[in-house]
Amino acid sequence: MGGSPSLEVDTSRVAYMDQDGPVLRVVCLIENFKYIDILVNSTDKSLNLAAGGEISNTVLRLAGPEIQKELTEKYPNGIEPGEIAVSKGHELLYDYVYHCNLQNTRERISHHEIREVITQCLRTAVERFEPSRPRIAFPVIDTGRMNFAPRVLKTIYCTILEFMIENPNTIGLAFVLIHPERAELLNYAKKIDPDFEEERFSYPVEIPLSWTQAEEIRRISLSQNDEEYSSVVAHFKDTIKKNLDIIKIERIENKRLYVAFERYKNLLPENQQIPKKLWHGTARNCIDDVTRYGFDWRLTERAKYGKGCYFAKEAYHSDNDSDSKSNGNGEKCMFLAYVLVGNCVKGNSSFNEGNIPSNKQTTVNNLKNPTIFVTYDDDQVYPAFLVVYK
Repeated sequence: MGGSPSLEVDTSRVAYMDQDGPVLRVVCLIENFKYIDILVNSTDKSLNLAAGGEISNTVLRLAGPEIQKELTEKYPNGIEPGEIAVSKGHELLYDYVYHCNLQNTRERISHHEIREVITQCLRTAVERFEPSRPRIAFPVIDTGRMNFAPRVLKTIYCTILEFMIENPNTIGLAFVLIHPERAELLNYAKKIDPDFEEERFSYPVEIPLSWTQAEEIRRISLSQNDEEYSSVVAHFKDTIKKNLDIIKIERIENKRLYVAFERYKNLLPENQQIPKKLWHGTARNCIDDVTRYGFDWRLTERAKYGKGCYFAKEAYHSDNDSDSKSNGNGEKCMFLAYVLVGNCVKGNSSFNEGNIPSNKQTTVNNLKNPTIFVTYDDDQVYPAFLVVYK
């Protein structure tokens, strides 16, 4: 991708700025950073900046009341999660502010949702500035009030990097802004290896030929004559341990999730690249979220083997009413997922994303004969099929 542009930095205002890689990491207050056209802000869906977090309140304080007036007039009904509202910068140093809403009804957001919003901000910037190349900055959103782990910084960084690789010469400069008081975020940022991440995102991924090849996310209902249908049915019946009727089987086609999964696979040793086919029970109202964003371990209500996303070798483990909840017609749902388990360690209730050993990817209930697998990385799992049964 070439080297990063050189900048004349006012070191009295910018505490730290790296020059390593195409996405620059900066420690600086928003009011002291002046090198960009667009600042990205995370706020609530009503676009009431005063009701948002620290970044939203800072934007309102620096830009003045006119920014709130503009948002209220342009977006009287607010925005939905994943949408972008564009305003002028007003008294800020920047031409525009892109306001995004990451608050869904659960008020807990997966990293895939952050990726989607970041990508939408970048696309909007390119479309609005074409043929110019915009300069855009992303403060490390939602590590405060919504209590995201520092890993969200890497999600932001890698999403920007991936976009710049796939869309060369469209973004002028991209920055990740870190608040000077968040020392742990800077330490985390310095561990990101731009060369390694650039190589990872350059790995080519081919979409399965059986897919419809559409860009949009789809759930394709499989015919009973389909080879994939027969394979899933056989695996389900072999592991459910009771007689049940299958209503339908759907194949999940989500290019973004699949590409992330394949690139994660490419990082593993060759002898660990064959995914396991594991089961995950779910409620009907969660199907759309899983199809769009993948599995989110942050929503798990159990932690016996670690605070992660749980998968079972046998379908009957995922058929319990707490996992696979029936609707009014007695129908239940279960995902068959492809899981890259990597190296495993015996799980316990203290494990989470931050303290699982660095050379392990998954915790299990039994090392010799595991039947329960707990994952901690969004990219190591792909929701391949949905089984509806009763």
